[in-house]
Amino acid sequence: MRRALLAPLFAVAFVLASGGHAGELLPPPPGSDAAEIARRAEDSMRSERTIIDAAMTVVSPRIATARVMRFQSWEERDSKRSFIRILSPAKDAGTGFLKLHPNLWMYIPRVERTMRIPPSMMLQSWMGSDLSNDDLVKESSALDDYSHRLLGIDPEPEGHPGHSAYVIEYIPHEEAPVVWGKIVAWIDRERWSPLQQDFYDEDGEVLRRMRFSDIRQIGDRWVPHHWSVIPLDKEGYSTTVEIERFVFDAEIDPDIFTKRNLRKARR
Repeated sequence: MRRALLAPLFAVAFVLASGGHAGELLPPPPGSDAAEIARRAEDSMRSERTIIDAAMTVVSPRIATARVMRFQSWEERDSKRSFIRILSPAKDAGTGFLKLHPNLWMYIPRVERTMRIPPSMMLQSWMGSDLSNDDLVKESSALDDYSHRLLGIDPEPEGHPGHSAYVIEYIPHEEAPVVWGKIVAWIDRERWSPLQQDFYDEDGEVLRRMRFSDIRQIGDRWVPHHWSVIPLDKEGYSTTVEIERFVFDAEIDPDIFTKRNLRKARR
């Protein structure tokens, strides 16, 4: 399933020579567990039931002005169910995405059509952005589909003065349904928040970089509210996501995750 292909938010892998870190890594403290660090980073961004309101901005040489889109998402982690509704712009409003593992459906209101998105399209661009369908509905798992190796400690991660970071290499299992050859992630040592993620193809070339900033405390979590996605092989392209609201451990009506709800113009 893995391919050396760039898909046009939440996976991680990095090569140290990529430029994400300019200095030498320090050795990790004795007893550090890479898998546990990866789990805590994942838990900082996701609860068992999570609601997100966000605005996404897409910049491309192919469009004269940046495209801005607002959406809401609902996720139920243990059942692998998720739902996304586009709120604006008007031409896309009401578009919906429903994942009932292992299937993903998309509803297009202007033609009143529901279509199933096959696994072969999970790594395709989501709504014209530099994120993929899989990034948004998380069909692949940064915990279950990868093994983890602690490469060291970055004492000065770029853009985060005063915060050192674990540098974790994510290596996909042989039969995992993922596209990346590997991922390397910078994870804040104190707050457990992801700071940067670099995505590589099977030849070891970094193709995409995600950077996280505007880290705010929500309960016992420290959560980045600004995500920047840069495809490194496509000059002039970028996607940013501004999180307007996180709700962790939310009460979610089970009817959210239904095809009936998918066909509604609004929740």
